[in-house]
Amino acid sequence: PSLLELITQIKCSGNENNDVADMIEGRSGDFSFQELCENVFASPENLLSLHTSCPNGERGIFTNRDVQVNDVLLRIPLKSCIRDDKPPYWYTQTQPLSQQLDDENPHNYNPSDWATRLAASLIDLQLKASTKDDSIMGGKEQWLSMMPDPEYLRASLPIHWPEDILSNAKCTALEITIDASYFARADAISDISVGLQSVAAEEEDNELQDQLQGLDVKSLCNDALDLVQTRSCRVERLDGVQLCPPLRVLAPVFDFINHGSSRFTGEGSSNAYFGLEGGNDDGVNLLGSDECGGGSANELALVVRARRDINANDEVLIDYGDSARPAWRCLSSYGFVPNYRVSVPSEDGQADGDDDSVAEVFYDGGRYEVSTHTIPTELVETAYAAFIEEEEGAQAFATMGSQRDSDGDSEDVNILRPEVALRLAKRLSDTSFQLLIGPSGSDTSSQDEDTDEDANQRVDPELVAKNLASSLRWSQHQVLLACAVGLRDYAAAN
Repeated sequence: PSLLELITQIKCSGNENNDVADMIEGRSGDFSFQELCENVFASPENLLSLHTSCPNGERGIFTNRDVQVNDVLLRIPLKSCIRDDKPPYWYTQTQPLSQQLDDENPHNYNPSDWATRLAASLIDLQLKASTKDDSIMGGKEQWLSMMPDPEYLRASLPIHWPEDILSNAKCTALEITIDASYFARADAISDISVGLQSVAAEEEDNELQDQLQGLDVKSLCNDALDLVQTRSCRVERLDGVQLCPPLRVLAPVFDFINHGSSRFTGEGSSNAYFGLEGGNDDGVNLLGSDECGGGSANELALVVRARRDINANDEVLIDYGDSARPAWRCLSSYGFVPNYRVSVPSEDGQADGDDDSVAEVFYDGGRYEVSTHTIPTELVETAYAAFIEEEEGAQAFATMGSQRDSDGDSEDVNILRPEVALRLAKRLSDTSFQLLIGPSGSDTSSQDEDTDEDANQRVDPELVAKNLASSLRWSQHQVLLACAVGLRDYAAAN
């Protein structure tokens, strides 16, 4: 069975040994979800619940009762969140003076380093090294206990994949993105490590030094950056007032809400939206004060509202934004492949979610991205040129080019002739078929060799990565095949 099927079987079978699912999902120990909400001042009370859905084996947030459009689903005070504009002292003091924060220059930092600052704050929370008295520290610690197992989170992110698994995803855009992310990740780890080690070495009895004893600092930084990458969000005020620079946060409870696209409607689409509300109306203190009491009516808070009516026991879904589309970028950013539907075009020729579902194809040395119902003009032009050159000869192609230049109105020339459409359909079909072929030389029969009682309870992290690479290939296959079918239908109708 696939990884998802295996997890689902374990969770839904009633088996008392749920070690595998526990590692993948994370466990809250003796805490309950409602206790977490209370400790981080989340409201409204008892409206939401956290549990695993047996159909797909994923943990998510569900409603306990019916909710009307624009109703508040969740309100988290900003003081309960980890903010990128409030990094720990040991990180800021090792940064250049031009980027050190103080009361007079609260935004005196590089906005592009937000992930590093959030990871430093998360590590500070994990080490309990902060000297500041935080009234909701207990709630944050409880939230940390509910995080996914680091080993399996690491396996789900392509930035940690070995070269062979990354190449087997058969997505050039993913490989290029991971190559670029690798160096940014290395710089972030270096910055955090320098901050930790330099401050810890200042005093022999330093609390931070004691906490770091026996820890692998590089792994600690990687684990924190993984959580920041998959669970943080950029927040903006719902009233349209701009925050400068933008604010990124890690928000307890909110970070358990799963993704759903807002570019189509129906099952699996987003039914909620979020933003900042409250704070001063004069725009002077847009980010509020940490000294506000928990749950204060005027306190700036991260608020989730219903995009449409939501029935009781339905899952709450928000759109993760451009970082979740297309599928390869969602995998790179969050460690999962979204199950976007293959939609049918409306009467105006537009299909919901076209930008969400795209796949790459190479033609005549160029790389192009197609959706289920659209193809780039450049790809059509390349295919048309190749068709003319092959069918009518190089001289005819040169004549055709000069005629189009002299006309000066190439938009009136329909280059998507039926022959060109069929040529493109064949290329897309061939590419989609290649995506179904697994890694060369792989022996899938070895997955069935375990016959002992614990075989179904073990999940190799490598299998997590391989299944995600396979899921991305399948997603790309579906897009290419749907586009090829559309091109053949077009050719038949013309």
